[in-house]
Amino acid sequence: MVALVLLGSIMQYRKDRRNRHRIARYQAWEGQLTDYLFKKGYERGGFGQVAWSDRWLFRDFLARYQSTIAGQESELLRELYLSMGIHATLPQRLRDRDPKVRAQAAKEIAIFRLDEPAEHVPPPVTARPWRWKPGVRMEGYLELVLPLLDDPVPFVAHTAAQTLTHSRSLTYAAPVLAWVMREELYQRERLLRVLEGFGPILLPWMKENLESPDQNPEPWILYALLVGSHRHRESQPRLLWLLGIPSVDLRASVLKALIILADPLVYPKVLSFAASPAWEIRTQVARALGVLGGPSAVPDLLPLMADPVYEVRRNAAQSLVDLGHSGVSALTWLADDPAADRFARDIARERLEWADERGHM
Repeated sequence: MVALVLLGSIMQYRKDRRNRHRIARYQAWEGQLTDYLFKKGYERGGFGQVAWSDRWLFRDFLARYQSTIAGQESELLRELYLSMGIHATLPQRLRDRDPKVRAQAAKEIAIFRLDEPAEHVPPPVTARPWRWKPGVRMEGYLELVLPLLDDPVPFVAHTAAQTLTHSRSLTYAAPVLAWVMREELYQRERLLRVLEGFGPILLPWMKENLESPDQNPEPWILYALLVGSHRHRESQPRLLWLLGIPSVDLRASVLKALIILADPLVYPKVLSFAASPAWEIRTQVARALGVLGGPSAVPDLLPLMADPVYEVRRNAAQSLVDLGHSGVSALTWLADDPAADRFARDIARERLEWADERGHM
């Protein structure tokens, strides 16, 4: 027992000592970094010496700032990282047995934009020609990240996918999309943020390269959700065309995107699905009618208040509340009408109470 207590004390002491050292280094480097970036320290001798034993601490220190700084300062941080020579170990670390090491290596490639060979690093700031463009990149390290999409450790594969999308190179669109499609449907919507890293340029690529939605509608679900997340109005005609595909999940996703785009001209098209036999579609229609139609949608929302599925009734009632006076008046009339559908009366009273508690009335 004494030996265990002693061992624990030694381990805690070492941990505390490392933390104190890290804090001391960070405090010293923060002052040096301010001078280097904002007081032209890079013209007067550079950042200063960093002990070789502190190089991994320095890497983590730079990574904290790289994602929050842009322009010339971002390039200077990148050069500091490259000057340490840590990037030379990336190929070995991407194949390391420790999954944390593999994930960290992939993350560095994204954070410090190492999607170019080491010999193509940008020239020093003071020696750059005036035509040099920091956005120009060359392929290199990203090819080494590709195999990590098949990594057995989920967070490593996720980090690899984020690194590839961060490059915004459509060269990697197909493998990343294939990785997303290997996940369950509910996981794909969660991974949508990874695909968003490509930016809106992914949507035309998907339109040209995906299989026909008649044969495989599942990738088009991601397409519809991405249109919504990017608010890409140019893709609305394709969304309306996809509503003709007899897939419940696809139609529901398209309706979600149309709600976000909020174009009132598509109201008649959306209304035609109010009587769909699939409750998932009626649920989205109940949300969409209020957003697209405004107060004029009240007569179309009232029948959905009597829907046999609770989620549809709830969305219809919430849409009426969101319409303001006209919608709340309709709910009040429905709640007080003894001849109204029992389900409709109950959900009307529930939403009215909810709105009153939150001051929406």
